[in-house]
Amino acid sequence: MESVIGQVNQVIKTTLGPEWDLSLLISKALGYGIIAGSLLLKVPQILKVASSKSAESLSASSIAMENIGFTISLLAGYKLLNPFSTYGESAFILVQNFFLLILVLKYTQKLNAVFFTGLALYAGAVFAALNYVDNDGFNLLLKLNIPLFIISKFPQIITIIKNKSVGQLSFITCFLNLAGSLARVFTTIKEVNNPVILLSYGIGSFLNSIILILFFVYGTKKVPARKQVGTKKTN
Repeated sequence: MESVIGQVNQVIKTTLGPEWDLSLLISKALGYGIIAGSLLLKVPQILKVASSKSAESLSASSIAMENIGFTISLLAGYKLLNPFSTYGESAFILVQNFFLLILVLKYTQKLNAVFFTGLALYAGAVFAALNYVDNDGFNLLLKLNIPLFIISKFPQIITIIKNKSVGQLSFITCFLNLAGSLARVFTTIKEVNNPVILLSYGIGSFLNSIILILFFVYGTKKVPARKQVGTKKTN
């Protein structure tokens, strides 16, 4: 088996260059596969919320904090000159997450001045980061991303447990979130070698697995409207 892998590595090095091997090729394939999958990652969730006109069991605060985390990952990857294959999905997930956040806020009657004020502050922070934060600053932001991603998952988990229902949460999206974060553990080890980023994806994988487990605990059963968290009652 080792001899076969050695022969494959030799072919890869001859074809692509001396720095390449089978594990790097797999990592690149996984990385770009994640990016391709991210183009539609949140679409099932967006369509489910839009068609039902309900945000049952979805947490707006969780989505908002997730957006901040993906923004940090995107800006840090770009400014630190990491391979695009190791962070590119952040851009596409971020755009979809904004659409999802707007839908959740709309159906919970919270799409108001507070949101637009926060959006303006967010845009200003992104501009400042791109123009005034150095590499050390982005490495610090990546460290702050770890507790941020942890905190971002808690409102969603708590909302599901309180409702005893996954509500309008999409199983496909949650499954792909877990698969993507697990794959990112491998690509980070192979291509980035940054323990902070690796820890972030490791914790993300653990928390995404908890959310997926809750699908099997609560299934798709509904909860009476008066007990629902993260939605509004409709007439």
